[in-house]
Amino acid sequence: MSCACSMLGGGDEPDDPMAGLDAYKQAGGHIAGSVEDAAEGTLPSGAAAQVSISSADITPEEDIVWAPEDDNVPMPGGLDKLWENPENTSWHESYVEASKLSRQNGKPLLIWFTDSAKSPLCRLLDKDLFSNDGFESWASKRLVRVKMDENIKVKDRSKMTIGEYTDLVVRRKNYIEKLKQRYKVKGHPTVLILSPSGKVVARYRGYKKGTVDYYWGRMKHDVSEAEDDYGAWREKLEKRGYRMWTSRDGRKTFAKLYRFKPGKVTLIDPDGHRGTTSFARLSDADQAWIMLQKKKYEAKKKKRR
Repeated sequence: MSCACSMLGGGDEPDDPMAGLDAYKQAGGHIAGSVEDAAEGTLPSGAAAQVSISSADITPEEDIVWAPEDDNVPMPGGLDKLWENPENTSWHESYVEASKLSRQNGKPLLIWFTDSAKSPLCRLLDKDLFSNDGFESWASKRLVRVKMDENIKVKDRSKMTIGEYTDLVVRRKNYIEKLKQRYKVKGHPTVLILSPSGKVVARYRGYKKGTVDYYWGRMKHDVSEAEDDYGAWREKLEKRGYRMWTSRDGRKTFAKLYRFKPGKVTLIDPDGHRGTTSFARLSDADQAWIMLQKKKYEAKKKKRR
C-alpha cells in the first residue's frame, strides 16, 4: 500500500496515462511493484520512508454500509433516485456514497485521510498534488475520490445550538475513526487506492516535497492495477448473471435482474442493494435484453407443459 503525491508542471499532458511513470521507473520503480517493495528495501531512500506497510456533510454513523456479506440481503436504494442525481467527479464527503459510486461505475476509489488543521504534510500534499489542475483533470476521469478530514467543518453552524454542534462533531469524528480502524490507518496523510471490488490495492503514508512525479507515477500504476482487479472481479460476477445496465441518459450500474413486472424492473447489485426503475428508463439495449430473457423464459415454460 502507498501514498502518491506529485507537483505537476504546467506543461505536462495530464491526460496521458504514462505521464509520471518515467520518474517512477527512474527512481527504481518497476511495473510489477507493490507495497512489498518497501519491506524488501527495493524502494529508493526518501520514497521508502513514506510508504507504510502496515468535512462537511458526512453520512451518519448508523448509515455506514460496510463490505457486502450476502448478495441476497436486500438493502434500501432506488435506481431512479441514483440516476436522478448528477455524478460528482470531484471530492466526495461521504464514504458510503463514494464507495457505492465506485462499485456502480467501475472506477477505483481513492480515500484520503487528512488533517488539514494540524498536519503541514497534509497541506503540502494538497497544494502540490490534489489541488493541481492536472491531477484534477486526470482523477475526474479515472477515480472516485473521498476526503476524510479530521478538521471537522460544519455548514450552518450559526443555526445550531452548542449541544447540536458538539454532537455533530463527535459523530463525525467517530465516523472517521471507524473508517481508520477498518483500513488500519495510523497517521496523516494516508491515501488508499481501492479496486471497485473493495480490495485495497495500494496504501500511501506520508509525503515529502520533491517526490511528486514519483508518487503520481506510482499512483497511476496502482490505479491501472485496481482497474485490472475490477475486470477480473466483474468477469466472475458476470458468470453469475451480473451485467452493466444503462439508463437512457447514460448513467450506469452493475447489477443482475432480480424481478421484472410489466413496466417495472428491479435489479440487485453485488452489495445486495435492490433498486427499481421503470422499463422505459432503460437503454434500448437493456430493454431488448430483458425482452429476450422474457421470451426464453416463456419458451421454457411452454415446453414444460
